[in-house]
Amino acid sequence: MEPIVNGLEDEFEGEVAVVRLQADTPDTIQLQEAYGGRGHPFFAVIDGEGQVTERFFGPQPAETLREAMVRVRP
Repeated sequence: MEPIVNGLEDEFEGEVAVVRLQADTPDTIQLQEAYGGRGHPFFAVIDGEGQVTERFFGPQPAETLREAMVRVRP
């Protein structure tokens, strides 16, 4: 998933923030739970108001994540 996320991060630079978290640290576990995450990888798309607009569990194709990011782009 890293190559896909890297490519999307480059594509949306300056428009959408990509935040990566280590899944096994206590702070990250709490954050994942707060956003409804379970399993790895977990992707949460959060709009400018801080609301989760979409959640994805497990590996995802680039186009699926791209479409979700386009929807929250300012």
